[in-house]
Amino acid sequence: MSEAAQASPSTMSSSARGLQHLILRRVWSALWRHLPMLAVSSTVLTLGASIGLRLAGGSQLLVPILLALLAGPTTMALFNVVQGALVSDDTDLRTYLCVVRHTALPSTAHSLIPALCLGSLTAAADVYARTSSAFMLVSLGTAIVATILSVAGFVVVLPLAVARPQVRGAMLWVTAWHIFGRWPVRFLAPIVMAGLALWGALTYSSTLVLLLPAPIALLAGAAYWCCAVELGARDVLVPGGATDGPAA
Repeated sequence: MSEAAQASPSTMSSSARGLQHLILRRVWSALWRHLPMLAVSSTVLTLGASIGLRLAGGSQLLVPILLALLAGPTTMALFNVVQGALVSDDTDLRTYLCVVRHTALPSTAHSLIPALCLGSLTAAADVYARTSSAFMLVSLGTAIVATILSVAGFVVVLPLAVARPQVRGAMLWVTAWHIFGRWPVRFLAPIVMAGLALWGALTYSSTLVLLLPAPIALLAGAAYWCCAVELGARDVLVPGGATDGPAA
């Protein structure tokens, strides 16, 4: 994303901070201003996740794969609703349905990457626990690194793919890792909340996840957009109906 041209560093910093404050205020206001669409998109994703958890039957190896296949197709659509709430302060059902139709395949593909890494980690940990093989220890270490990188990238990939659909493939993930590497603390909250939701669903009841997809997406979306405006993005609609300069 390019920096806004012909703006002094102090002006850019002040403008970015103002947009970041606006985004953070919209995180809270979205919980009631855009509650209907957040509830709809969250419920659709949760239904897919609940079906996946039931089909997995307690198998930790199958859980991430089934979640990616059944909840993954609507994940980008949820982030599109979040983007509407945070950036343009506008959401609607027609746009959501259109986005679901157009993003189901790429959303599933993005979701499968961390799911496969988590599945590999589970399998490697199970085999190592049974065999204590040095070879499997190397495999386990590789799976741990791959899982950390994929989860870290995934939390940025989703809002980035929605905001910048022209960025695809390897460049999408490289850009996501770059953003996460510069501002890792901003993305810790959605990662921790998602991990707790999955742990709670597996340990106690899958109904616990019903309440969490929208807040998790809001936190991840806010983290991304706070980074984006600091990099020069000017997509955010400010009160009065105009963007703060050209889009990055």
